[in-house]
Amino acid sequence: MFGIGQELLLIGLLILVVFGPMKATSLARDLGRFVNGAIRTVEEFKEELLTEEAKEVRSSVKDLESEIKSN
Repeated sequence: MFGIGQELLLIGLLILVVFGPMKATSLARDLGRFVNGAIRTVEEFKEELLTEEAKEVRSSVKDLESEIKSN
């Protein structure tokens, strides 16, 4: 029925009415900080996983190379 933009606008207006303009800006700032922190945490976790996987792949390749050379 509504588009995403219209729904967000409606939610924003409801927040303004319920919490008032001063509290709504504080809530928006806190929400932004939370989302930014969550994104950073996910990116750091993905980097850790990729580096661990890369280390495992490198060690597997070295093992295979040594096996090929010994045969």
